[in-house]
Amino acid sequence: MQTQNTLSAAVLSALLAAPLSTAVLAQPDLQTQPVAAEAMETTIEGEVMVVNPDTRLMTLKLADGSYQVLHLPPEVKRIDEIKIGDMVSITETTTALIELQTGRDAGAMGAEGSTETERAPGDKPAGSITDTLTLYGKIVGVDKAAGTVTVKGAERTRVFPVEDKALLDELKVGDGVVARFRNVISGEVTVK
Repeated sequence: MQTQNTLSAAVLSALLAAPLSTAVLAQPDLQTQPVAAEAMETTIEGEVMVVNPDTRLMTLKLADGSYQVLHLPPEVKRIDEIKIGDMVSITETTTALIELQTGRDAGAMGAEGSTETERAPGDKPAGSITDTLTLYGKIVGVDKAAGTVTVKGAERTRVFPVEDKALLDELKVGDGVVARFRNVISGEVTVK
């Protein structure tokens, strides 16, 4: 079974070029206002047809008869315990929150990120991988007539359309934009 919702991240991609090694220090004079939040969830369930621990590839046969090849990330341990005929269920949930920052210290640029792994006990591999990423950018242009905002990230500057035109009245050059992403992949292998 596979379900999917779309995550429109056009405004977010301005900040995606930010290097992860740049730390942003806590700023004392900031006011933060959420302006957008979205989520996407995808679920894949199927029977293991092929599993190769050397290449970290696994092929699942889905309920509709189609096949899905998955690359198992390094965080997935105990691949050798996954057998042909086992059932696999994987859910990926991605959330994004975009905030506008105003105040004397708004407009810092950079990124912070982390990865956490939780392993569930049992005879077969199960657990979750959580990636978090916070990107910081600065508004360097607002064009009300065109309905766009220009955001400068750590390495790139891009122009984006603004869906909510009323938001353009609140945006000012020098304001900060913060995009917070969280991606959780949960998986479980069970015997058929």
